[in-house]
Amino acid sequence: MATATFTTIGKPVPRVEGPDKVTGAARYSADIDLPGMLWAVNVLSPHAHARILSIDTSRALAVSGVHAVLTARDIPPKRMGRHLKDQPVLCGDVVRFVGDKVAVVAADTLEAAQEGALRVEVEYEDLPAIFDPVATMQHGAPIIHPDARSYHGFHSEIPADIPNVCGYRAHHQGDVAAGFAAADLVVEHTFTTSLAHQGYIEPHASVVAIAPSSEFRVPGSESDPEPGTRNAELPRERVNVWASNKVPYNMRSELAELIDRPETDVIVQPITVGGDFGSKGGPADAQLAYHIAQRTGRPVKFVASSQEDLTATSHRHPATVTIRSGLTRDGRIVARQARLIYNTGAYGSLKPNADGMLNGSDHFAGPYDIPNLDVEAFAVYTNTPPSGYMRAPGHAQVIFAVEAHTDLLARAVGMDPLDFRLRNLAEIGPGGQESAAPQVLRAAAEAIGWNRSSEFRVSSSEFGEDDAQLGTRSAEPGTRNWLVGRGLALAVRGTGVGEGTADLTVNPDGTVTVLSCMPDNGTGALTVVVQVVAEALGVDVDQVRIVRAPTDALPVDVGSGASRMTNVAGHAALAACDQLREQLAPLAATMLGAETVIWNGSAWVADGRGAVTLPELAVEMIEPGDNAAHARVTLAQTRSPDRGYGAQAAEVRVDPETGEVRLTKMVVAHDVGTIINPLGHQGQIDGGVVQGIGLALSEQLVLDEGRVTNPNLAEYKLPTSQDVPELITVNVPTGGPGPFNAKAIGELPSVPGAGAIANAVADAAGGPITHLPITAERVLATIESQ
Repeated sequence: MATATFTTIGKPVPRVEGPDKVTGAARYSADIDLPGMLWAVNVLSPHAHARILSIDTSRALAVSGVHAVLTARDIPPKRMGRHLKDQPVLCGDVVRFVGDKVAVVAADTLEAAQEGALRVEVEYEDLPAIFDPVATMQHGAPIIHPDARSYHGFHSEIPADIPNVCGYRAHHQGDVAAGFAAADLVVEHTFTTSLAHQGYIEPHASVVAIAPSSEFRVPGSESDPEPGTRNAELPRERVNVWASNKVPYNMRSELAELIDRPETDVIVQPITVGGDFGSKGGPADAQLAYHIAQRTGRPVKFVASSQEDLTATSHRHPATVTIRSGLTRDGRIVARQARLIYNTGAYGSLKPNADGMLNGSDHFAGPYDIPNLDVEAFAVYTNTPPSGYMRAPGHAQVIFAVEAHTDLLARAVGMDPLDFRLRNLAEIGPGGQESAAPQVLRAAAEAIGWNRSSEFRVSSSEFGEDDAQLGTRSAEPGTRNWLVGRGLALAVRGTGVGEGTADLTVNPDGTVTVLSCMPDNGTGALTVVVQVVAEALGVDVDQVRIVRAPTDALPVDVGSGASRMTNVAGHAALAACDQLREQLAPLAATMLGAETVIWNGSAWVADGRGAVTLPELAVEMIEPGDNAAHARVTLAQTRSPDRGYGAQAAEVRVDPETGEVRLTKMVVAHDVGTIINPLGHQGQIDGGVVQGIGLALSEQLVLDEGRVTNPNLAEYKLPTSQDVPELITVNVPTGGPGPFNAKAIGELPSVPGAGAIANAVADAAGGPITHLPITAERVLATIESQ
């Protein structure tokens, strides 16, 4: 890929929102404090499946400072859901998991609301509960949603003869029966992953106030758009929302539907989101806050506790994956059948796809050339906490299974796992373009030292020595022997699309204001847009100011998710810059005394008459409110055939006596386009790799009869700096569909890591790893089974 010369693009520009975050000026939903505001606390079910016989709120209402207690009887009978609307706002008849909401208490203080919640008396009658996603699909299993087929958004193609299914997707390619008939060897494995949390620090939080938006000029919150943003006349009374939500326009439409008001009544104010990774895409408690605010006439705030956040909000789906592959003797995959079951928990409301599935189910072939493929995927109800989206939703679970299965296929035909993969890679990727998989796979293998012996090795040192030697499993007295293993995994993912708006104004002092409704959930997208605008207009980044505004300010703006923010917002910004340059060209010509001018990338030029930069033009020719100095573009990006490829390689040490796994090195190789901001690019890679480490080695919400037994970040084992090894990144230049040929990097680094680590542990332990996380007990069982 030819390297272009840029002024701003490719520079490690610090985050534009960084100063506010490090100084404490950034405002999160929990920071919003309005006059007369009430605190609200949910009352949660202690039962996994039960009928509600009665709810007595009298003792809660008697608590000093309590102003309202709402149950399902007090609000419209609405069901929530981004597509499938199957989750009641408050349960009125049946609860379906430990943590289901049955009432809400609002009071002057958080302490009073908590006390009131404790005093709400609910009488239940236990119902049969089921927690296993395979068992829930068997005939005779308890039916969790008897009226599921009447729910709005229920997918019509879901098989009617399988109980408790709320999502379904099937994919067929070639002739699978003929492929298996031609195979010399058929290999089948089943893999499972656990319930997991996204690991963000800020819990779900929301504030709702019903009043004219002009009343809420909260210092630092940018709750009103900049003057001159050309808003249409809006209703006097507004439903003002500050929420830890990454898709403000979706938030507006979903909330409006839930409260039976037009979208123009709802205004989502800009706020900083303290981490997300897929969880913060729904309205959470905002609709309950609205009903309390409507009843009391006062603003209302929800801030979930850590326990509630890890119990009753969106999680990563556990998955059960069975893969059956047919091979020829020379190591080619000729047929594959796959059956995928996502445990969606008590509700499927958190997924926006029409078929109720996750897109991870589309990756069973991945970058490999498998001519005959048959995939059937299900999302099923159980009486466990509901799951939704987590970074690259569903993809990491599937790739763990596919890549662990791939290593086992290589073993079955006596091939090196690297050679086996290279033999089966498709030359043309799923988007119809040449695949970059061989380049990234070889790059990762070389960086991890794959060409060194990957047979069973022993290091008699305590930890981390590079001179691992071939040996036996026996240890010298007084030494601790570590089994050494290496593993590879590979994944492919596209760049997200959508519709976004860019609103740019050139100010008389030569600065540029970018008005945006983009969320700030820590991805660095705001900085990317500033760099794109600075590059396209030939100005320094410190001359570009991004102003975050409410949803009134622009017709639509991109929400975070699907690896799309740079692509969508960046192209919209480029289009607005093009429009600005075209509008300002006549002024530049006048200033230079020329008939026409040409933009050379940093200034307008005219033959023999010199050049004028945008700041120079602004100071001389632009007056406040000048129409030529303003451009607004709404642009929709369509799906690109381009794909991004990522390979990861892991090296581990395994203690054969305790089963302890120590990760000693991780290599990440990606094909990349133009890297707009190296700091942000590497940050996305590093964060994704660490999430893959957590999925592989430690993260699991432990359930006991449907109850989460580790509902806090002290007991839920996120990786720390002590768990992260040496990280090596290899960027393989190709190109991409984004602005300046950038390529998405947000989600792909989180996908193949778990498979690479599992394969490294299997290499060391001498047997397959089929369940995540990889605990010491599971490792010992694998070693002993050999």
